[in-house]
Amino acid sequence: MKHLLGITVSLILLYSCSTPNTITQENAMDSTLPSWFSTKPYLSDSTNVHYFFNYQLEDSSASAKYGFEVAQIEFINKIDDTVEGIRALQSDVEFWSSPAVIQSLRTNTYLLMDAMTASNEIVLRNQENNQYHYYIQISLSKDKIIEELKKSRDGELGARQEFWDELKESL
Repeated sequence: MKHLLGITVSLILLYSCSTPNTITQENAMDSTLPSWFSTKPYLSDSTNVHYFFNYQLEDSSASAKYGFEVAQIEFINKIDDTVEGIRALQSDVEFWSSPAVIQSLRTNTYLLMDAMTASNEIVLRNQENNQYHYYIQISLSKDKIIEELKKSRDGELGARQEFWDELKESL
């Protein structure tokens, strides 16, 4: 658990220096939801997974910066939970319970943050309470997720096609 906390803190610090590329700011009397924003944080279709997040602060830049970082971490945690759930169900207990396999999958899951960019994002200002609401959608292709995770353990995991098929269905 300490290791996971250390990774999370390191990732926050690493990404605190970067902000999303383009952000639209608009004034709004009430912070209505953008048309592309889903109130369900995690959605999946046949080829992609999407994560939706809303963050608010009194500063528009900070709202976007920290909102993006928190969204990435939340999205990674959701993917990691899914990977762990499928891993735990595999029949070859000796292989799938190996600390090396678990660590490899977790490490590559967290490296997915490098592939994350905002599909949609906007900052809306609520003039009534002077808060900035940052809305973001991050999308990743299921194939990209699996491609990155297969890099684990020198290709050993790549041969476990049943695992990848189950994971793709579960994402």
